Amino acid sequence: MHFYPPLAQTYANLEALADAISESLESQVTIEDENHNVMAYSSHRQESDSARISTIIGRRVPDEVIAGLRKAGILQQLETSDVALRIPAMPEIGLGPRLTVCIKNHNSVLGYIWIVDTGSLIAGEAERVAEKAADIAKLYLLRQRSWGTKQRKLQDEFFWKLLTTRNGSAAQLRQEAQSISVRLPDKYWIVICDFGTIIESSVLERIRNTVAAIATIDAHFLMSDRNQLIGLYSHPLKASEKGGLLSFIKGFIEQWDDASENPSAISAGSSRQYDDYGQAWRAYQEALSVLEVKKRLPYHTRDIFRYDDMGVFADLPAIIELRRSSGRQSPLLMKLREHDQEHKADLIRSLSVYLSCNTSLKEAASILHVHVNTLTYRLNRIAEITGLNLRNTNTMVSIYLDLLVEEHDNMNQIFSREE
Repeated sequence: MHFYPPLAQTYANLEALADAISESLESQVTIEDENHNVMAYSSHRQESDSARISTIIGRRVPDEVIAGLRKAGILQQLETSDVALRIPAMPEIGLGPRLTVCIKNHNSVLGYIWIVDTGSLIAGEAERVAEKAADIAKLYLLRQRSWGTKQRKLQDEFFWKLLTTRNGSAAQLRQEAQSISVRLPDKYWIVICDFGTIIESSVLERIRNTVAAIATIDAHFLMSDRNQLIGLYSHPLKASEKGGLLSFIKGFIEQWDDASENPSAISAGSSRQYDDYGQAWRAYQEALSVLEVKKRLPYHTRDIFRYDDMGVFADLPAIIELRRSSGRQSPLLMKLREHDQEHKADLIRSLSVYLSCNTSLKEAASILHVHVNTLTYRLNRIAEITGLNLRNTNTMVSIYLDLLVEEHDNMNQIFSREE
């Protein structure tokens, strides 16, 4: 029986280990961490399949390959096994046959070794080499994880300081960033994504990989705070910065939902662009305010992600707080409420939809399921009851703000029924 050359106990690095496995088994080898980032790979001996080529070029296993392996139950099988496994070809994701072993420390997954199976790997013997290789790789990955955890902790602590220090010295903050080997871009945005559920550490790593795969934007910090993902981003190209950020946010949400086993509605908000790191706290508050308004009025702000695009909505939380503290209510809405209650009418709802549809009679009538003439009659009655001229810009803005402040729950119910 043929025996493969034994592996040494130690190697200079993971690249040397990958080459040694390749030499022993005469096959191509890839070593990944637990998040499927490429840590090392052997030189090409023959033509690779598309999954391996894409993995090496992108330095990470493509999301569609990971999703395919998860859906087939292969990754789950690997993660619960203590031995190397033979994986059949999966042409639908461009993956040829593999001999694979999960690198583990006790029950914690550290990574994977993937060996291309050309059909000549000797049963039992090749598995023995792969399992030995996993034991050797474990020491390197544990050492790297320890260093990475320490560096990540330093960066997260600095990022929190950046977000919470009001009017700090920009020069001092840049100097502190340099001391922990962090390069701060000239211009930046703070972006917060609310996932609706607590972001576990394993999910956070998957998020980091998804963000890294979107080359249109640079992520300099990424951390989680309960259900929120908070990041500092910059645009690699000065041209089309606005469009690039918006494209990134929408692309991230779409890619995450496509790759996730349990897609959830992600709400995202971005600050204005800043170049002064002493104002990072303000950028953080702006991103939070976008999320707050999107939560209050999901329909009206469904296409808004950037603080720059908030318009009158940016001041809504302050106006609501001012109204609550003063106890003031709109006398015009009070008249309409009294009329609706007395005559069992629906004037407030009609006015809310009309103004929310940018005064489009046709669109508003469609949502209300009435004829345009019926809506026109209702608007005329509103003008008679309140004495308002709904063609006057100042009047329309004022009454729309009153509705957003006092009737936002009812407005949400109106449009949630239509979606």
